[in-house]
Order: sequence, then C-alpha cells, then structure tokens
Amino acid sequence: MMMSSVRIAGICLALSVLFSAGCSRQPKKPELETMNIAFQEWVGYGPLYLAREKGFFKDEGMELIFIDERLDSARRDAFKQGMLDCEAGTIDLLVSKRAQDTPVVAVLELDHSVGGDGIVAIKDIQKIEDLIGKRIAFARDDVGETFLSYLFYKTGLSLDDITVVPRSPDDAWKALSEGKADAVVTWGPWLSKAARMPDAHILISTKDYPGIIVDTLNVREDIVRNNPELLRKLMRGWFKAVKYYEKHPVESSAIIAKFCNISPREYREGVEGIEWISYEEQMSAEHSGKRLEIFRAVSRIKFSEGRIHKEPNARESINTTLLEKLYENSE
Repeated sequence: MMMSSVRIAGICLALSVLFSAGCSRQPKKPELETMNIAFQEWVGYGPLYLAREKGFFKDEGMELIFIDERLDSARRDAFKQGMLDCEAGTIDLLVSKRAQDTPVVAVLELDHSVGGDGIVAIKDIQKIEDLIGKRIAFARDDVGETFLSYLFYKTGLSLDDITVVPRSPDDAWKALSEGKADAVVTWGPWLSKAARMPDAHILISTKDYPGIIVDTLNVREDIVRNNPELLRKLMRGWFKAVKYYEKHPVESSAIIAKFCNISPREYREGVEGIEWISYEEQMSAEHSGKRLEIFRAVSRIKFSEGRIHKEPNARESINTTLLEKLYENSE
C-alpha cells in the first residue's frame, strides 16, 4: 500500500508541475482542454507520440499529457483516486481492473498483435509441450502471462508445470542472455532482440494466434459520461496519426523512434508485428463481436487460474458509443 501511495503521489507531483508551469505571471485561460495518459513502452502506441509531435491533438483543440507510470497497479490506484484520465493497455489489464471494480472502460481499440508478441526459447525447445519443467521468464499479471496462459489453456497444460521467473515487462527478455531462463515471453522491440541471441529462436508468436493480444484506450467512466467530446478529440487525433504513419512511414518512424529508444528502422520492423485498427473496421458488428469474445476468453482464463476473483461483464467494460458518433460534430 505504501508503494502505491508513493507512486500516486509521484503522479500527482508530475501533474502539478506540468500544470503550474508558467503560472507565476498573469494567469491565462487555457486554450486547449487537457487529458493525461499513462502506458507501458510498446511500439503499438507510437501514433500517440506522432499525434502530439505533428499537432494532430492540438488541431482537434486538446492536449494530451504523458505520464511516465508503467506499473499497472499504480495506474489502477490512480484511476480510483481520479488522478489518471486514461491509459493505453492490453485487454487483459482491463479485465483485471474491471474485476477489481476500477471505474474505467475501453472506448477504442488501438491495435492487435500479429507477431509482435511471442515466446523466445533455447534451441532444445521446439514445441509448446517442451516448456513443461522449464524456466520461463515473464511479467506476472501482464500480457506475457496472459499469452502463455492462453496457449497452455488451449493445449491442456498448466502454469503449475513450469518454473516461473518473474521479471518486469521491460527486462524479461534479458533473463535468456543471463542464463536464468530457458524461454521468455516478451514483445517488440525486445522480441527481436531476444531472438537474435545465440542459440535462441522464436518458438511461437501472435502471428500464429492473431487477435489474442489486443490494446485498448481505457478511460475513467466519469470522463466518458461528463466530457465525451474531449475524448472524441483524442480519438480523432489518434486516427489522424495512424493514417499519417501509413502514408509517411519513414518520417513517422523517425519521430516516434526517439521516444522508444530505438532506431527508426527498428521501429518500422517492430510495427510489422501489429495492426492498427481503422475506424471503419472498428465500426463493424463482426469486429465488435470479436472484441467481446476476446474479453470473455481472457476473463475465463484469469478466473480459472485464480488471478481474478470474479469475471467482469464484457459489455459494461467496453463502450462503443463514442466511436459511433466520432465524426458527428467534427468539421
């Protein structure tokens, strides 16, 4: 609890510094509405940086403030305290938050992984069953555990049959080079880095199981109720950035890569394993049905493994009303 309190205080301090800057002179009425957002490092969130740097959010009349808080439990507590407005995160994290009555809902699907997440293993491990009895590094209660749990669930295996090497999401891949794990569950850009290690290979990835790892934009419920137009501005800025990247990948990757601490080429290679979901696709009934299906599948797995104490309601956790009216009042 003390760690969570310290982290929440850190978020609060960061926000206070951001909002108080420049207030020593005559106060000015802000021209732009602001929201804050937090997320783990992931190439799929790159359009958020692109939208900010290219001014797409400002064109919509809003400003998005980035909060450096990658710990999911701290973001959960900040949501409950009303200090965090939104996050980008995988759907398994949304399931956990909803199971803990965190007042947050998904309003937009950002991307889904089609090879960007996977398991890198030593050469002796050639199939999923070979992982039994081995040391596997991944972040607990995170997307790595969810992907592995899904694979084991589909093949009738259990996480009780492996030795878990718990690591933070950002450095799980290093356990392989350190000789502390026989396999790691990770994502880009670390997936390719781990795969380039001597005697290592990608055992399986979301290219083999697309649609399981989904990233969503999650927002506090009171903001959805009280300021939906501000959220629509953010969402329209996101779609502008996605379209811009598709037309100008070289320029866009150069802008985004510096925030991911990788080269533009590495960024372009990293996003080859994901698909950003267009507005038109997200509006289809088929896509909406798949999103609910994935949410329910992850809920079942987490509940069966005792990671959550109840299965949250999928329809109450995913709000599509903002998408349906996204361009209704825009110029």
